[in-house]
This record gives sequence, structure tokens and C-alpha cells, in this order.
Amino acid sequence: MNRLQARTIVLLTAATAVVLSGCGGKENNAAEPKERTPSPVTLRLASKGAAPILDAEFQQVVGERLKAKYPHITLEYLPETTGTKLDELIASGNAPDLIVTNTGALAEYRDMELLFDMEPLFKSRNLNLSRFEANYITDVRNASVKNELYGLPINVSYHAMYYNKDIFDQAGAPYPTDGMYWDDVLNLAKKVTRNVGGVQYHGLDPGYTIIWMSQPLSIGAIDANDQVTINNDKWKRVFELAKAIYTIPGNELIAESPKNQFMKSKTLGMLLDLNILTQLVEAEKDGLHWDVAQYPSYPEKPKTYGNASVSTVIVSKTTKHQEDAVSVIEAMTSDEVQMELSKRGRLSPLASDTIKKALGSSSPGLKDKHLPSIFKSKPVPYPISSPNRGQGESIAINKFKEYLQGTIDVNQALSQAEEEIKKKLATIKGAK
Repeated sequence: MNRLQARTIVLLTAATAVVLSGCGGKENNAAEPKERTPSPVTLRLASKGAAPILDAEFQQVVGERLKAKYPHITLEYLPETTGTKLDELIASGNAPDLIVTNTGALAEYRDMELLFDMEPLFKSRNLNLSRFEANYITDVRNASVKNELYGLPINVSYHAMYYNKDIFDQAGAPYPTDGMYWDDVLNLAKKVTRNVGGVQYHGLDPGYTIIWMSQPLSIGAIDANDQVTINNDKWKRVFELAKAIYTIPGNELIAESPKNQFMKSKTLGMLLDLNILTQLVEAEKDGLHWDVAQYPSYPEKPKTYGNASVSTVIVSKTTKHQEDAVSVIEAMTSDEVQMELSKRGRLSPLASDTIKKALGSSSPGLKDKHLPSIFKSKPVPYPISSPNRGQGESIAINKFKEYLQGTIDVNQALSQAEEEIKKKLATIKGAK
């Protein structure tokens, strides 16, 4: 080997060593990329008509989930009181990060341009919509004219028939059973409506006067296009049935609320209402002996009750913390949170049979109740409704009360309701 060849080999060897040394240095000394710690953030949540849902128990269960999975998020619940009411916050330009309300109110906030289609965000976070009961997702979509998804359901208020066992025992009448029709319940109410020792016991109150009774028939006072739809045979049937209930001697419509009659004065035999299980557990401590049966049906609409009052959580379009707000929705709708809430007596919007069967299982006050009766009926699909729906229903109730008092007949009640609703809609549209 001559001198030039030897020098070349040495240089190549040295160069190779440097390259290998450099590569080895990168493999051994390069720092692993650190996961960025999210900055602490406080999100504000305001609600409308959802205060009973977002109580201390709900906040505790959701708070534990957030602390475990998203500890950087603090969720501030704004009370539905003066100064922090949802509509006041929006009017002052101080919209919250998250909103909880029922599906029927979503159209109102859509028109305020506070909502947006969240489905792409949910997909990016792998939030599986098939986990939910399909009809509840449809209820949320119905608030959009484009089939958009503005949020996700977090709680469902079903319809059920609650009864006071003592009143039935005192009257020697059988308890309500599952599968009853309205006529059956009406006849049973007559048996337990009595005056005993000067105390008037009422047999039945259908809840929200005529409104919940009308919903299984898929009728409304106003349709989605603000057309008045109250003057027809279906509404006539509802008015007449409600009058038959409230004209049972001793079962008149009175000032005391149906819930107070049932839970406080304990003078109401049967109450048709939404999910009031947690309130009933407390009332039982004060001497109320109650149970639950399937909501009554119309023969042509068996196993069907009215609109499910679905509480929906949405992210405000104005929030500066969109991803964190979606994390809150993820926590609220997680199997873990929904299972715990179900155990405590709250009906979940998830389709899981396991979660459904757990209803009330951790509450000693619910363990011996006929809770499976609740699931024997399904809600009628929530209609695509007008933001003015409530205005029409208020007029319908007032006209029903005039009919009940005997100042007008049923045909006059419906005809006058139709005219008054039309005038109200004209006034609303003229003010815009």
C-alpha cells in the first residue's frame, strides 16, 4: 500500500467515525417531545329552564369527571337568577361559553346566531353519536332547517304516572297498572276522589293542563311555519278529555300546584308528570308513600307519551375556548357520568341498556319502586317547532280554562284560540 492509499483509508475511517458518532449522539441524547400542559381555563355555563337538572348533585358528578380527565378546566355554573339569566347575558353581549336548555328552545338561540353545527367537532373528537337514542339526536337536529347538530342531549325527562298508595288504600281501590288508557285512568280517578273528614282528595291531575295530553297525538297550537293548527277534532278531543277529568266532583282545578298537592299536602291520588324521582325520594321522608306506573295512552297511540323534555348542552358560537367547551360536553355525555347519574335516578339519553337498568340503583328510596314501568312507553318525536310555540300554548290553556268554567263551549274555545293566536303572531312579527 502506498502512502496516498493509506492516507485515504485513514480519512474515510475518521469521517465514518464522525458520522456514526453524530448519529449515535442524536439517538442517545435527543430529548423526547414533552406533551404540552393545557393552560388553566374557566368556562361559564348558563341555562334556561334547566336549573333542576344542573343541581349540586349533577355538578358534583360532572366535576369529578372533569377533574380526572380535564383538570385544567373549571366549570362555573351561572344561576338562573337576575343578572345571570341566559337571555340577560346574551342581551348584554356577555354570552356564556356553554348553554344548557331544552330542545324546544334551541330554535330561539339559532335565530340569535349563537349556534353552529357541532357535528364536525364531535367527529374530530371521536364522539360516537350512535351511543345516543336516535330519537333524541333527531330532536336536537329538528331545531335546524339544515339538519345540523347544535349540541348533545345530557338528560331526559320522561312522562310517568305517580300515585299515592295511601289514598288508594283508604278508598279500597286498586293501584294504577301499566298499559292503562285514558278512559281507564279517568274511571280510577273517580273512585279515589273523595272527601274524608273534611279533607278533599283529588283523584287525578294530568300535569300541564292540556299540553302534555295533546302531545302524544302529535298536534300543536302552531306549526313550524307559524300556521295556527288548533281548531281541529284532535284538539277538541283533548279539551273534552281534560274537562272530563277536571269536572269529576271534587277533582276541580285548584290554585295549589299539582306537585304540591301530591308531595306536600298529599291530597292527590295520581299525578302525571316528568322525572321527579329525586323530589319524591325527599317527599317520602316526610311520609309520602308513592309508586310509579306507565303513562296512560290513547288507544291509537299505545305506549306513547308526549315530547321528551331533552336537556341539551351546546357550545356558544362566541366562545374563545371551543375545544375546552367540547371537552366539557364529552365529560357530561361520557358513559361514566351517565351511569352515575342513572344510578341516582336520572334518565340518560344514551341507548345503553346497562345504564337504563341502573336507574335509581344507588338510591335507597328508589330500590323498591316499579321503575321499569317508565321504559314501557316511548316519547312521540319532538316536532320541528316555531320559536312562538309557547305563545300559542299559553293562549290554548287560557281558552281551555274558559271552556272549563262554562263561559264558552268547546267549539268556541278552539275558534277563539285560533283567532287570538293569529293576532299574537301578527303582533310579534310586526314588532320585529
